[in-house]
Amino acid sequence: MSVLAPARSAPWRALAEEPAVYAPARGEAALAERWFAGLGAPSRVEDGRRLRIRFPGVPAPGYGPDARDAVIELDGAELCGDVELHLRASGWHAHGHHDDPAYARVVLHVVEENDGASLVTPHASGRAIPLAVAPAPSTPPLPGFSPPCAATATRSSPVPALERLGLERLRAKTSRAANWSAARGPGPVLYALALETLAGRRNRESFAEVARRLPLPALLETAPAGGSEERAEAFAAALLNAASALPLVRHGGRPAAAPERRLTAFAALAARLWPGPRPEWPETLAEPASVPRALRAPGIGAGAALELAVNAVLPAALGARLWPEGAALDRFRALPAPAPYGQLRSLAGWLSAAESAPLARAAALQGALQLHARHCSRGGCGACPLS
Repeated sequence: MSVLAPARSAPWRALAEEPAVYAPARGEAALAERWFAGLGAPSRVEDGRRLRIRFPGVPAPGYGPDARDAVIELDGAELCGDVELHLRASGWHAHGHHDDPAYARVVLHVVEENDGASLVTPHASGRAIPLAVAPAPSTPPLPGFSPPCAATATRSSPVPALERLGLERLRAKTSRAANWSAARGPGPVLYALALETLAGRRNRESFAEVARRLPLPALLETAPAGGSEERAEAFAAALLNAASALPLVRHGGRPAAAPERRLTAFAALAARLWPGPRPEWPETLAEPASVPRALRAPGIGAGAALELAVNAVLPAALGARLWPEGAALDRFRALPAPAPYGQLRSLAGWLSAAESAPLARAAALQGALQLHARHCSRGGCGACPLS
């Protein structure tokens, strides 16, 4: 079960001639509202350990736990991970979460009623997940959670700091690409990074394994004589065959995001980038100005092309020193960003006080990802560069 971020409006209304009466909302959506508002109770989990919620996480879109990258404390010990919400504790098993790998990172199960005998929530991985009971309130909920960076953003734009963090993230990617390029060459590095980028978070390691099993020179050997369509079909067959025995996540999400569809889309792009037999750097990416225009292909829209530009092309080109650094960084700063997604939607809202679209550029969006990975999801709320 996944619930979108709560609305900011309060679910009660003052009647014309009567005192204000609180009418609590019902269901898991109401429990999610309370969780993302800060959830003042409970102060302990069912097995007696003291509970402190340091960061409620961010709403998780689509399939999976309700909140991702939350930070809690149990008897002073910090835990970072996901949170699942149910009206009753039995919902965990009824919904099939007990043996679902997508729920292996859950660090807290929050319910309104513990209708079983267990003081913890078991998962097939062997973990005993802490269980907390938060009964439905009879008073209005707390105001929405607002981190310190939101207050800072009312006084000055967060974009300069985010862009600095974005450059740090790009340098780390470039360093990794440079190490690879020295051994493989820039073309194969671009190929491997592009596959990882299109994979998405859940299939990244499996797509990386595809690149190891079927490196670029081997892929190009599968191409028949003919046009780009025949080449793309041959590439798709080879890539799907290399991925056939790998653990690909297919549940949830849009049909276009299915791993088989993404591999087929990448095959079409590879046929355009490498029209010949040599695994060299593509001629269509000879200069920074060519991205992300040269990365469009059937199945790869504007958003995916931008992701490829930032996470694959720029690091590979900079790592192999194919482009002047100044021109590449100027292109990085100028690139637009896809709309904030998943873990960044809440952060974009918190930072929008001084600037309506703080993550409109790729550099700032990459900085937000760096901020989330280094601080938000590691108990660093209030101690990050934006706070």
